[in-house]
Amino acid sequence: MRNQNRKNSLRLPFNYLSWTGVTLIGYLCSLVWVEIGEVPDLQIFHAMIGATIIGCFQALVLSRVFAHPWLWILSTFVAWTLMGISSVGVMGWFAPRTDLIVVRLTTGLMLGSLTGVWVGFWQWLILKPVLSKSYLWILFSGISWSLSLSIGWIIGGILHSITHLFLGEVIGLIILWLLVGMFTGIALSYLLKN
Repeated sequence: MRNQNRKNSLRLPFNYLSWTGVTLIGYLCSLVWVEIGEVPDLQIFHAMIGATIIGCFQALVLSRVFAHPWLWILSTFVAWTLMGISSVGVMGWFAPRTDLIVVRLTTGLMLGSLTGVWVGFWQWLILKPVLSKSYLWILFSGISWSLSLSIGWIIGGILHSITHLFLGEVIGLIILWLLVGMFTGIALSYLLKN
């Protein structure tokens, strides 16, 4: 009995570190087609490409948990495509035009929350038949994106003001996606365990 419990504890079906890694790798791969800039209105094509790449990488991890991980790709694609059409734009691929930390913080919290709830809603449609408390995913996604976007934008702004290089903003966006992957990975791990 003790050996059986030990084997089960060593073999986790979902690992939030893997989720964090594939989310970040997916974002970095998307940069081949999606240009980072200071303008929030990237083309709809960029949203479609970025969402598909990130969704595919995340589906690799979800394939160990869900029978149809391609639905995750589809829901992520739809969410980001519709967001790309909207006035909000494609969060995560652009930096704000201001260096004011307070503006970056407040705007990041608001737009991050909107992004997280929107994307979380579309992904919840896929999680709903599989997880009992799947509705929490919308809340967790909103909080994750809110914190990550504001932190990433603040770090990017500080690095940009110190170095006077746009590379500082790029590093901030990379940190943003690292945090999104980490926070949503922890949340998904929690939901899967319960």
